[in-house]
Amino acid sequence: MKILLVDDEPRIERLVGELVRDAGYEFAYAENGAEALAVVPREAPDLIIMDVMMPKMDGFAACRELRARGVTCPIIFLSAKGDIVDKGVGFAAGGDDYMVKPFDPRELLMHIEAHLRRASMRPAPAVATGEVITVGRLVLDTGQHRLTKDGVHVPLTPKEFKILAALARDPGIVLSREQLVEEAWGREFVGETSSITVFIKKLRAKIEDDPTEPRIIETVWGIGYRLDPEAC
Repeated sequence: MKILLVDDEPRIERLVGELVRDAGYEFAYAENGAEALAVVPREAPDLIIMDVMMPKMDGFAACRELRARGVTCPIIFLSAKGDIVDKGVGFAAGGDDYMVKPFDPRELLMHIEAHLRRASMRPAPAVATGEVITVGRLVLDTGQHRLTKDGVHVPLTPKEFKILAALARDPGIVLSREQLVEEAWGREFVGETSSITVFIKKLRAKIEDDPTEPRIIETVWGIGYRLDPEAC
């Protein structure tokens, strides 16, 4: 399998190149986002490690463009920023994971291997069977990954849809962050469960009547989240 690093720091290139080669993977490299757009079709990587701050084109912009072109392999962002806003931008751009520099090479390798294992797994049965989940005004068609509210299509990212579907399958039941992470990323995920906060905020912005006072997706402090069927 092949790993592509997109980063303008020679030190990171040497570190990651040695790490993935020693682990038995092929290694490809691009020094910025613009170059990555040309390298990805040629190298066809199984996973991309993407720096955020780069000249010519930053990592978020490159990720959005790759997703728009149909590239579906896992993308792990590397950034010196670790705040929740920056992580939210990364996930919204289509990223699958986010690691803060400086990072432990052993931890990066664990993230790489977990995402590669997850990517090799087949889709969940619910998606294959085309399950339709209806809760009040919300209708989720898992076969088409399509949500409608009051009959109007509400665009969701794949992970947003998986999280909402997990909550909608058991309305009124509290699901922990860990359970929602497993639904969105699979059991092999090794990142922080705090990422769920970002996705819940984005879901609320799309489905709540008033996102500043959410009623459909409730926070149960210290436990997780629940979908209130009476508010849907």
